Amino acid sequence: MPQPIYLIPLDPYHLDDLLFLPSLARMMGRQRQRRPSCLLIHGAGEQAERLLEAEGLFPERKEGLVQVSTAAEAALVERAARRVNRQIVGALTEEGVPAVGVQGIDRGLLHKSDDGQVMAGRIDWLKDLAPKQVVPVVSALVQDARAGHACEVHLHEATRALAHALHADGVVVAFFTRNNQPGVLGGEAPARELSLDAVPEASLPDPEAVRAIAAAGFSVMLTSTAGLFGGDEVQGTWMII
Repeated sequence: MPQPIYLIPLDPYHLDDLLFLPSLARMMGRQRQRRPSCLLIHGAGEQAERLLEAEGLFPERKEGLVQVSTAAEAALVERAARRVNRQIVGALTEEGVPAVGVQGIDRGLLHKSDDGQVMAGRIDWLKDLAPKQVVPVVSALVQDARAGHACEVHLHEATRALAHALHADGVVVAFFTRNNQPGVLGGEAPARELSLDAVPEASLPDPEAVRAIAAAGFSVMLTSTAGLFGGDEVQGTWMII
């Protein structure tokens, strides 16, 4: 049976933790031969606000996204996402993990449809990296034809679009818990599966994103860096709705 591809949204809670990324890279570096096929997805995070504030701009955030009103502001957010992408790729390669940075706008990978839905386009070139144990690091940038420029979208929107495109190959969306536990503990070990409504929200890095992905019908696991990359078998708690 083919091994699944793990889509891992790197939410702002984890990326803003200075210790998280080096820890993730070290854990993945130790699993060179048995590392599960995975794809990392991220947004612009705090880098966007820093670049905008450096230009004297203080846009609002709505549902976690910086709201831009001009092409110049959008360009700064894009620059921030590219910077975060380079940081993640750099941390991985430093630990011997082959990684390639991919922007969502590259080769028509992600775009917005006429009704505003985030869609994935050509995906074959990205799928070809998995058998080579290369880790794609994808930014949540999409081409918005109506706006006439690239824009950042919610992490779960980009994740859901990629999951739809990769679904036939077997996809698991893996969210890292806030408490760094490999799932939701039921005694000394993680519970095998649990209703999403029964999971303490304090354990979820982004409750709305987890619900959105699970509601779309994809397999969702709560785990940790050690749960996903620390042993011969993946540990985590499967979410059921």
